[in-house]
Amino acid sequence: MRRSLYFVKWFFSLTNLNTKRGKEANKKNIVKYYKWYTEEKEKLYPTSFKVDFEGEPYEGACYYRITRCPICTYTKKLGVHELMPLFCELDELMISLQHGVLHRKGTIANGADFCDYFITGDRE
Repeated sequence: MRRSLYFVKWFFSLTNLNTKRGKEANKKNIVKYYKWYTEEKEKLYPTSFKVDFEGEPYEGACYYRITRCPICTYTKKLGVHELMPLFCELDELMISLQHGVLHRKGTIANGADFCDYFITGDRE
């Protein structure tokens, strides 16, 4: 998976999380999904990712939480949940390709109630 991401690193590098524009683009994608996933959509897709913005550590930072992860649910169903932390590590790689750093306290895969995403530029 890691090697595969390097083949498309050009796509991720289009976003530079050290710039105001890059931070806004990153947050825009998350907010777009958050607004799209209404109560009606949750009825249609009850196992999809669930995102919120509770507990923002710094005002203006790119911060969000995933409180439901369908990938974790699926790996548990298949009996291969021990592989899930490897998938979570890819988040750090994808963000680093965007010139960012992921500061994380926990993941659902490692037993936390949510996956926290606090992202800064790699020059901050």
